[in-house]
Formats: sequence, C-alpha cells, structure tokens
Amino acid sequence: MIFMYLAIFISIAVMISVMSPSSGSVEFSETKTRVAVINRDGDAALAKGLSDYIADIFTVVPYEDDPHKLQDGLFFRDIEYVVIIPQGFSAAFMAAGSDGRMGTNPSEGPGMVEDRDRVDVTSDSSGSSEDSGRVDVIQKVIVPGSTSSHYVDIRIDKFLHTASIYRDFGAVDRSEAVIGDSGTADHAAGVGGGFSVDADAASAYRALDVHDGKEASQDLQSWIVAAVRADLAQDTLVSLLGASEDVDELLESRRRYAEYFGVSSYALLAMIIMGISSIMIAFNRTDLRLRNQCAPIPQRRFDLTIAAGHAIFSLGCWAAVVLSGIILYGFGPLRSGWAWLHLVNLLTYTIVCAGIGFAVGHFVRTSSGQSGAVNVISLGMSFLCGVFVPQSVMSESVLAVGRFLPAYWYIRANNAIAALSTSQSVNLRPIYGSMLIQLGFAAAIFSGALLFSKERSRAEL
Repeated sequence: MIFMYLAIFISIAVMISVMSPSSGSVEFSETKTRVAVINRDGDAALAKGLSDYIADIFTVVPYEDDPHKLQDGLFFRDIEYVVIIPQGFSAAFMAAGSDGRMGTNPSEGPGMVEDRDRVDVTSDSSGSSEDSGRVDVIQKVIVPGSTSSHYVDIRIDKFLHTASIYRDFGAVDRSEAVIGDSGTADHAAGVGGGFSVDADAASAYRALDVHDGKEASQDLQSWIVAAVRADLAQDTLVSLLGASEDVDELLESRRRYAEYFGVSSYALLAMIIMGISSIMIAFNRTDLRLRNQCAPIPQRRFDLTIAAGHAIFSLGCWAAVVLSGIILYGFGPLRSGWAWLHLVNLLTYTIVCAGIGFAVGHFVRTSSGQSGAVNVISLGMSFLCGVFVPQSVMSESVLAVGRFLPAYWYIRANNAIAALSTSQSVNLRPIYGSMLIQLGFAAAIFSGALLFSKERSRAEL
C-alpha cells in the first residue's frame, strides 16, 4: 500500500510537470476591441479624424445609428464599445478654446469621455446641450463589466487632449481667425518658437490658404488631425531582455519544483499514516500489548524504541519524496539557494504526518478502518487546503475550514517560498510562522493520542 501511494504520487507529479504550461515570456500582441463608431457630426474633419484613428487602433464593426441594433450588438457581444460623436462636436471643440469648458466637468478638460447607460443619445442641431456653458463630449456605451473599455477611453482621451494642445498652442495665434500669406515655416513651428510640430504637419499648415468661416475651420481641423495622427503614430521599440537559457531553465525548474512539493503533501501524508498506523495497530492488539508489558524491558525504553522506529520510517518517506523530486527535476533547484526552505517545510509537515499516523494507529483497529481513515484524511485535507486546487481560486468559506488543518499552512508556506525573490528575513517571517503553526498541530495531535492511549490502558487494566 505504501509503494502504491508513492507510485500514484509520482504519476501525478509527472502529469503535472508535462501538462503544466511554461511560465516563460511570450510575445506581446495588442488586443483589438470590437468597437462601433456612430459619427453624427457628418463630414467635420475632427470627427472624421477621430473615427479614422479609432479604426486604426481597434476593430471597427459597421453599425447603423439605430439604438435597438446597437443594443443587440452589445447584448450578443458582437461589439464591446459604442463611440457616439454628437452632432456639432467638432465645431464646439474648436470653439471651446483653452477656457476649459469642454465636457461635463470643466476640471477634466476636453478629453473627457461621458458614459451613457443606453444607446439613445440625441443632440440638437447646434450640437450643444441645454446648458449653454457646456458642449457635448464623446459619448460611449459599453458591455457591463468590460475591462477593455478602459483602454478605448485612454485612446480617445489621448487623441482629444493632443488635439486640444494643437488647437490652443499650435502654430497659430488664436486671436487670428485665418492664416495669411505671412504664415511662414517659423510661424508654423510654434508661437514664439516654444512649440514644435512634425515636419509633415508644418507643411500641411503652410499649405493653408485664406478662407472664410466654415471652410477655414475645416482646414484648421484637418491640420490638427494630421498633426495629432503624426504624433500618435510614433511607436517605441521595446525589447524584452530575457535571462540566459540556463537562468530561464533554472527559473522554470524552480516553478515546477514548487508545484511538486505542493502535491507531495498528499502522498507523504498517505504513506506515513499507512505505515505508522499499521505498526501501531499491530502493537495495540490486546494480547501483544499485555505480553510486552510483562517483558523485562522498561516501558519508557519500549516507547522510545517505537518512537525511534516511527521517526526513521517518517524520515525514509521524506527522503523518498525528495529523491523523487531530484530525479524528476535535477539538482538545479537545490543549487539556487532557496530549495532548503522547501525541504525544511516538508520535514516540518512530515512531523505532522507522523502525529496523525500515530493517532490513527490508536483509534483504528482494523485494516478496513485504516484504509478508510487514510483516504478520508489524505484526500480531505488535500482538497480543503489547496493541494490539488490553488488556494488563490478557492472560496473564503472553504479556506476558513482549511485554516484549522495543518495542510493549509504547509501549502501557504510552500506558496510563499515559491514567491520569494530574496532571502531577507522580512520575507521569511511568514514562512517560519506557517512552519511553527504546523509544529503546533503536531504537538496537539501527539498529546491527544498519548492521552487517549493512557486512558484506554487504564480502562483495560
């Protein structure tokens, strides 16, 4: 039976090692959120530029400006985000200037994105709300609980904030309604030479002619969109500097070593309970115990001999588990400087397992009862304490029960060891605390078993 549990444990460890995904670094790829853009501002250059920018960054799904169809798209997750550009937004944006009156909250500036619970947003012909001191902002409708919507918000805010900078401090004096022939490259480079723009944007700006009214505003919006797109098109090259192959292999073996020691608690508990309880059941038979008490050997020496046998057997099980880990993962983790904590934690848990086996040997008298106790205790503690299922995904109610079992503190210490980056004492205190709690469980179990054994001996005599 002991070798059977060891074979089952090694099989589980091998399967976990093979099936567990590698934790190595992978290439980064940007997620493209499915977005629907509803442009109610017509052919305005700023609105079209924003729509084109969103299409370049995200996956735009064409939808009609129909609230029911948009709501269906959100419900069936065909889209996750609806961007609504209100009528008159571009003109209101350009007229807002630097007075900070753009958006529902003046303090948040022109890049604010306003939430709407339903896709039923409408605007009047002027594009303004009832409050004359406020202009419509970009509106959105999202799937409830969507996390990708924050990324879309950031992109839209970035576009509008950059556009507001060019509008207020770009290569034009806001006191001039249009650009005359005197607009030079130096003028296009920024007011007072303190602000520079991309060369393509400056060329586009110099190409502007004198226009009147709406046409001049459209040209200015087109220049702003070109400048903003040129700025936001800049990419930063990021290189992932990984460690050498030897270091990567060592880190991977550390992770798998921690998983191995987590699962090993099940096999160690089952083997020790089975071995020690088998010895205790044999020695606790009434005829054998009475005959041993008649032998010319002091009772203390007899008890110490039995305890030494239990200790040697438990250490043998501990060594078998450690040796199996070395065979599976090599000596790499042992040379990393932290594996000794796994060994000490497992040795501490071995003492707990010996105490449980000692108690089971006193309470159980038949082989069938012994098998039932081994399976219930080993599997029950493993499932309640996070051996087979990570503690991070277990419910609080289950963990609350697991805190009263020693395997919980063994797994907690094992997880803390796996997360160690240094060997500073401040990082080791939780680990030592979990080990001390395990020793407390062992002392309590041994004390209870000895008390029960003494009371039963008095009753039989």
